[in-house]
Amino acid sequence: MANDRNKPAEAVARDVVRVAILSASTHWGDGIAALFSGCANFTCSGVAATTEELAKLLPLPDVLIYDAPDSDAIERLQVDGAPTMPLVVVAGSLEREAALHALRLGSVAILDCEPSQLELLAAVDAALGGLCSLSPAHLAKVVDRAASVNAPLGVEWVEPLTPRELQILRMLSGGLANRAIAAQLEISEHTAKFHVGQILAKLGAETRTEAVTIGIRRGLIML
Repeated sequence: MANDRNKPAEAVARDVVRVAILSASTHWGDGIAALFSGCANFTCSGVAATTEELAKLLPLPDVLIYDAPDSDAIERLQVDGAPTMPLVVVAGSLEREAALHALRLGSVAILDCEPSQLELLAAVDAALGGLCSLSPAHLAKVVDRAASVNAPLGVEWVEPLTPRELQILRMLSGGLANRAIAAQLEISEHTAKFHVGQILAKLGAETRTEAVTIGIRRGLIML
């Protein structure tokens, strides 16, 4: 019954992606579910308060959105009979160890609390595609700063990328041209070109290939 967490997006692609929400707060869960209303390619399978309730949801969801878990809660997902699936963790403050534990599962996105609809949909797409992704705030907590104290100045961040820029950077890693990026995101080619320029400037890269290389090195793109 369980999905393969590391299965490529093509293998789990459907006309509609089913999303489940795990939260002890019905109010919070309903608010997240509302972000999917009107989205033709997504539907909310239900809001569960416990892993036991989650395991009973039918049909089986494709992606799980988890409200502010700690390390123990994430580990319980693997032993409490909850279905295995790509995971989107939403938390205002997440302990570094909890974040690392989640990332080790693979196909995981970690967002700040109260994400926008765009951020949430991008995170679901990333997790469903087998990627690991984090918001800039959570990434800063996860990165071992002690390991980068003596790193060359060029490796330091100049300015964090926005969620849209992170999304486009990952599309660049797939070799997409501006026109293809614009088509997928339903934006103009001029806007796509602008975002690519911003990415190169913020990362201090001269080419798209160099930007992708820097993104991989900094953990912005997970292979």
